Amino acid sequence: MTKISVNTKLKAVEEYANGNDSKEFIRKKYGITELDFQICVGIYARFGKKTLLNPPKVNEDFRLNLVKWKQKNSASISETCIHFGYRSPGSVYQWECLYNKRGSQALLGLRRERRPKHGQPSRQEPRRTASSASRAESSLTKRKLIVKDTARRLKKIDNLEKASKQELTQVIYELKAKYLLKDLIDALPISMSTYQYWQAKFEHPDEDEEELKAVIKGLFNYYEAEYGVRRLSSQVPNHKRIQRLMHEMGLKCTKYNRRIRKYDSSKGPNGKKAKNKLNRRFISDRKYQKMVCDITELKAGNGKKVYLEIIKDLATKQVLTWAISALPNLRFALTPLQKLIHQLPQTGYQITLHTDQGWHYQHRVWRKLLRKGRIRQSMSHRATCLDNAACETVFSKLKAEIGTDTSYHNQDKLIQVIEEWLHFYNERRIQTKLVNQTPYQYEQCLVA
Repeated sequence: MTKISVNTKLKAVEEYANGNDSKEFIRKKYGITELDFQICVGIYARFGKKTLLNPPKVNEDFRLNLVKWKQKNSASISETCIHFGYRSPGSVYQWECLYNKRGSQALLGLRRERRPKHGQPSRQEPRRTASSASRAESSLTKRKLIVKDTARRLKKIDNLEKASKQELTQVIYELKAKYLLKDLIDALPISMSTYQYWQAKFEHPDEDEEELKAVIKGLFNYYEAEYGVRRLSSQVPNHKRIQRLMHEMGLKCTKYNRRIRKYDSSKGPNGKKAKNKLNRRFISDRKYQKMVCDITELKAGNGKKVYLEIIKDLATKQVLTWAISALPNLRFALTPLQKLIHQLPQTGYQITLHTDQGWHYQHRVWRKLLRKGRIRQSMSHRATCLDNAACETVFSKLKAEIGTDTSYHNQDKLIQVIEEWLHFYNERRIQTKLVNQTPYQYEQCLVA
C-alpha cells in the first residue's frame, strides 16, 4: 500500500471541511483509509492544522497516560488518537497490548530503536544471540522458583490454574520483595491488569461492600439460614454480587440437601378412583379455582409419628386449611376438607380439588363431602408424585426449614413447630413465583 504523506492528508481534510463533498468521496479520492481519515478529521476539528502537522512528542509518560485514559473511559482507538492529537492508531494498539500483558513497566522501559538499512544486520544482533541461551536458562530457573514458592503458600490447591485470581494476587503481594513483579506475572497464570485490580481492592477496601455484607448476613440470620441467593436477591439487588459475597463469608443454605422419606397413603382399602382432571396445570388466576391436597409423615425424637394434611390454593400459593394428628385415620383426613367447605364463597366457576390415590380420598365419605361442597375431584396417576408436585413442594420446604424432625423430643413440640411454620409460610415467607411477595400479600393484590 502506498504511504500517504501528512500534507496530502491535510489537503484532504481541508477540502472536506471547506467543501460540500462527503467524507467517503474525499477519502477514496486521495486513497486514505477510513480510520486514518476519521482520526485526521477529528484532530483537525479539535486542535487545528498545527497539531496535525506536528504531533505531540512521544515519551514514557505520554504512552502511559494515553493507555490509562483509553481504558478508564472505555474509549476506542480513534477516540483516543483524537483526544491526544496523535495520528498513529497502530502504535496505540501495540502500547495497550504491552500494558495488558506486562503492565506499566513495559511502556516505561520502551525505547524506539533505529532500524537497520536493508541487507545490513544490526550491531546489537550478535550480542543478543550470544547471551540468549544464558538468559533463557536463568529465566527458566527463576520461573521454577516462583512456582515452587507459590505452591508452598497455596497448600490446599494442587494446580495453580485452579487458584483464584484473588489468591494469586495475595501471593504476588507477598513475593514482591523477593522477585521482580514482571517475573511474577510471567510465571503465574494472571495478567497485570487483573493483579492491579485486586491490589487496589486490598489496599482500598470498598466501604459499600462491607456494608452490603452486613446487610446480607443480617437477612441470612433473620430468616434462620433458609434464604439462598435467589430469595436474598429480591431484598438486595445484583444476585451475582450477593453470590460472591455469600461465598466469601461462608454463608450457604444447606437445609435442602438431606434426603427425606415419604409417606405412602395408598396402602389401605381401595375405593372409587377419579380421573386426573388437573393434569399438572398448576397455574390459576382465581382463588379456590384449583386446589391440591396431600398428607405427609414426620417423626419426633421419641419415635412417635405426626401426620400433616394440607389443602393449598394454586392461585395464591396459600395453605388454606390443615390438620395435624398422631393417627392418619379418616377423621383426621376429613378435617381440612370440612374447614374448606365452611369457608368456601359463592365463586360462580368450577372448583377442583386434586389429590393422590390415597385410601382416604377414595373413601365414600370423602366423595360425599366433595359433592356437598360442589367440588370436582381429581386424582394423580398411580405412583406419580409429579402429578401433585405443587403440594409436595410445601412438604419439602417444611422439612428442610424446620430442621431434622427427630431433633424435637416429643410430638407436642413437633406439632407446635409445624403450626408456627405454616403461619410463617402464609404470612412472612416470600416466593419468587409470587413476584417476591408472601401468599397473603399476593392474595390482596389479586383481590384488588
